[in-house]
Amino acid sequence: MLTRKHRVSPALVIALLVGLVIGWTVSPVALAGPPDVDPGKSVKDMYFRLVTHGGDDPFWAVVHKGMLDAAEQLGCKADIDLVGGDVPTLVKRFQEVVAMRPDGVALVINDSVAYDKPVADALAAGVNVIGMNNDDPQGVAGNARLAYVGQDERRAGYMIGRRLFETAKNLGWDLSKAHVAMPVEVPGATYGVVRSQGIQDAMKEYGITSFEIVDGGGLEMTTVEARETSYLLAHPETTFMIGLGGIVTDRLTASLKNAGKNPGEVIAGGFDAAPGTIDGLQEGYVEATIDQQQYLQGYYAVYMLYLMKKYGFAPNIDTGGYLIDKDTIGIIAELSPEMIR
Repeated sequence: MLTRKHRVSPALVIALLVGLVIGWTVSPVALAGPPDVDPGKSVKDMYFRLVTHGGDDPFWAVVHKGMLDAAEQLGCKADIDLVGGDVPTLVKRFQEVVAMRPDGVALVINDSVAYDKPVADALAAGVNVIGMNNDDPQGVAGNARLAYVGQDERRAGYMIGRRLFETAKNLGWDLSKAHVAMPVEVPGATYGVVRSQGIQDAMKEYGITSFEIVDGGGLEMTTVEARETSYLLAHPETTFMIGLGGIVTDRLTASLKNAGKNPGEVIAGGFDAAPGTIDGLQEGYVEATIDQQQYLQGYYAVYMLYLMKKYGFAPNIDTGGYLIDKDTIGIIAELSPEMIR
């Protein structure tokens, strides 16, 4: 668990939030019930918690940075739990956090069933809960969370699939014989399932029928790299390699090199802008990636929970499906070392 306490004027906070939200998609969602509101509570006395399936990797370092920056500007307290990919453990941690009665919790909903009752119980107990990073595939119809901040996973999957397939089509490749490999850190996790559905939507448009979801072996980078390398060596028919998460995408370039592939020999892409992915874009091994701007997920989660507790606001914020390639990588590469992109 990582902790930090900060203080700043609430008036400045509202001005900053208004400025940041301009230009982003913000729309109301149907609520399962009204959020718990306490207009008289001082922001310096508020405590929020982010409960995630993240680990010690570059992606979640950026989420954590966003959370810390928001807490500093608001002057509240905020913690983040990086539990790892095990769903039962994440459910248990969420229930432990709710028992502490924080002013709000942002939860990664990476399973379409496991969190339904725990979230409903938390709301019934008067603890505000929003989804972050991953959402139930049916949104509020599938889970009673009060709002969601994160990526439209299916749309993002379609975007990256279409970009990679269009690149191959323009090169004159026969896509009827193409094979798509989609490694994922945690097979069956909602983010991978829904993103792969978006990729399959694009596959249908290009007449591609052969694909496989590849078990990346978890959140440890050396394991992921070994799994991807082994797959490429065992499946020389692989035409496209599309990582369904940030770690498997980060390891694409190293895996392609390990397998003796030249840039562009396998058209690769995926999600997020981790350091290895940025290197791959610059070297030509990665064609494109989808930036879900995870800094905003940590940042907006704290602001959303604050505004919900203070005023009852419950916005739904789409932080990403934004395509990055070698022509648009500049600002990403510049900010990546600062753990902002």
